[in-house]
Formats: sequence, structure tokens, C-alpha cells
Amino acid sequence: MVKLKHILFGLLMIMTGLPLLQRAVPVFTVKPLKGSFDVPAKPSASWESVFNGTFQDAYNNYFEHTIGFRPLLVRVNNQIAYSVFDTAQAAGVVIGKHGYLFEINYIKAYRGWDFAGDETIRELARKSAYVDERLKAAGKTLLFVLAPGKASFFPEYIPSKYYEQAEGENTNYRAIKSEFEKLNLPLLDFNSWFIAMKDTVTFPLYPQCGIHWSAYGVGLALDSIINRLEQVRNIDMVDFWWDGFDLPDTLRNPDYDIAEGMNLLFKIPHYPMAYPKFRFSPEEGKVKPNAIVVADSYHWNLYGTGLSSRIFGDDNFWYYNQQVHNPGWPGPKRVQDLDLGSELGEADVIIIMATEANLFRYTFGFIDNVYDLFAGGGNLQSSEALREKEAAIAEIMKSMDSSPDYRKFIQEKAVSRGIPYEEMLKLDAEWLWNEKQKKEN
Repeated sequence: MVKLKHILFGLLMIMTGLPLLQRAVPVFTVKPLKGSFDVPAKPSASWESVFNGTFQDAYNNYFEHTIGFRPLLVRVNNQIAYSVFDTAQAAGVVIGKHGYLFEINYIKAYRGWDFAGDETIRELARKSAYVDERLKAAGKTLLFVLAPGKASFFPEYIPSKYYEQAEGENTNYRAIKSEFEKLNLPLLDFNSWFIAMKDTVTFPLYPQCGIHWSAYGVGLALDSIINRLEQVRNIDMVDFWWDGFDLPDTLRNPDYDIAEGMNLLFKIPHYPMAYPKFRFSPEEGKVKPNAIVVADSYHWNLYGTGLSSRIFGDDNFWYYNQQVHNPGWPGPKRVQDLDLGSELGEADVIIIMATEANLFRYTFGFIDNVYDLFAGGGNLQSSEALREKEAAIAEIMKSMDSSPDYRKFIQEKAVSRGIPYEEMLKLDAEWLWNEKQKKEN
């Protein structure tokens, strides 16, 4: 009996000491957690922080996040929560019936709990109609796309408790579709289309453990987008089809993305997925329009796989209208750093897409920005026109700077505004250029 106590005590000491040893000298390789995590920096002690307790709190937080085997311990905890209590520890994840996984924002959108309001959506439709008219006049094609949503597609697997609360007065999806159709705006509704063919398609349109549409669903959507653009622009784009399917035993990215974020010890059982073998015709004799796609993460399934670059020339992905990706760039750029008129001037096609969980903020401010550009007297410009403008402004700056009277006047304005001389010089030159354009037009 004494020996057993010693053994149990020894095991307890080992279990207690191993995380500390692993933290000091990482002996074992531990699989990192999935997702975005901020590991707090080691705090520095001061007399004030020690005596008011903030150092102790900060150090406890730092120690907790850097303890040895933390990823493993988190996975154990998450697995117990999932297997025993049918609960997900990952923020926003909902365990549905029969093991179907959802994100809460999709359920909120499906139930109308995030409704933006009739007036907001009517105003969006009105501005969209104005922007569509102006872009058409400039030879551009604007296309609004309502991507499918998992909650709308699988409402039968949403936990019953989410049906106990009353629905909202409307959903953003229904309101946007209604208002846009009233104004005959160019709209592709993949949400209703996916639901309509849910029971007849050969392969799944949605994965059980992921939030994005399947590769098969992406292929169907891409084919529809190509057909619409060919019809509207009267062009012959690169031909697209699939030559059979891969049917692997494991899921490919991103078909397990919700489950990955749950950080469990064991894989969640799921049904298999089909992956089309996409094929494209030679580009010779075909049209590859330049595109701006303003969208949420649903477009990553097209852009990140290279599909969009096969059908578009200059392929620009404006992620949430914040960050711009282009396969020809070394890295992303910020939308605010680009000249909107120039970017639109270079594009042939502008697509704005969002899934149901993001329709409360559709079009991510893009339509507002373009509307303000046009309403403020701005125009679309090609790169050549923009270069000509910059060259003309540079000449005005040179002329102003060479005049002693002008230079003194600009210096005084710069001092009064508290800005550098060169900045004030350019502002005045731009004002003179704009006034000249108004007189000429």
C-alpha cells in the first residue's frame, strides 16, 4: 500500500513537472493550435505594477499561454467539451444535429436576427442602380452575386433551441433580392439555386464540417458566372469544364475548416467530398476580361485555387473591400491606397459577392465609395489618363515653385496649416488642375 502511494505520488509529480520542463526545454514536438491567437508578451516588472497587482495578472496570463504542452491540453479540454457535452469551445461555432457544424452568424442571418433594415437596403439598391447605370455607360459590367449560406442550405440540422426565439422581421437575403429585382439590377442568386437542386445533385454542395461551398459547388457557380458575362458582354471567354472527379478518403482545404478551428484530439466523422478535375481551353482567340471582385472569404475558393485567374485577365480580389490581392503582385495592397477611378477605369467586370452571414454589410462599402466618386464629379480613368494627370500636376507645381511670389504665398499657407511646403504646393496644383478640367468640360 505504501509503495502504491509512492508510485501515485511520483506520477503526480511527473505530470505536474512535465509542462514546466517542456516550457523550459521543449523536448517533445507538439502540434500547434489552428486559428489566430495572440500570445501575450512577457511583462516587465516595476514597483508600481507589482504593488498594484497588474504585473501579477499580466504574468499569469503570459505563463498560461506559454506553459508546456498547452496546445495538447487545450485539445484535450476541447475534445471533452465536444464528446461529452456536445459543445464547441471555438468562438461562434455551433454543433448542429447529426454532427453538422455551423457558425452562429449564418444562423443569425437565416433567422433574420441581423437584419439591416428596409430603409438601409432600399438606399443600397438605389445607389447600386445609379452606379450600375454609370458603369454601363462606361462599357463596364457590374454583377451582384448572392453566394449560398450553410444555414439556409441545411436548416434541418440547426439545433432546435435556435427556433425557440422568434424570427426577425425580415432577412437581408430576402430584402436585398426583392429590392434589387425591383430595379432590374444584374443579380445571380446562388443561394436559392443551391437549395433548389439540393436533393438532385450528384455530389455534395456543402461539406459537413466546413462553412464554405464545396469545390463542386464552386464549379457550378463559376460556370454560371462565365455564361452571364459572355451573354451580357457578347464575348467568348475561356471555355471551362471538368473531366471527372477525385474522390479521396480525406478532405481537402477548406472542407474541414470549422472543425479545424475547434482544435480537437480526434477527427470528426464526415461524409466524403468530390473534387472536380477542372479543365480550361487554350486562351488563344478567347477574351479574358479584367476583373475586380469585391467579396468575402467565399471568393477564396475561386481566387486561391487559381480558377479566377484562368478566366480573368487582370484578376483583382478586393477582400471585404479592405485588402486587394492580385496574382501579379508580391503582396496585397490596401484599398485606401488605390485610386478608385483608375482601378475602375482599368476593369471590364466588377463582381460583388457575399454569403448570407455578410449580407448585413453588403457591399462592404464599395457601392457607397463608387457612388460618392460619381456624385462628386469624379470619372473613371485609365492608367494612361492617370499618368497624364500626374504629369500635368507636376508641371503646374514646377511653374508655381519657380515663381518667387507663388513660392512665398505657398510657404505662408503651409505654415498657417501646419503642413510641409511640398504638400501644400501639390494641393494647390491639384486644385488648379481640377478647376481647369471643370472649365474644359
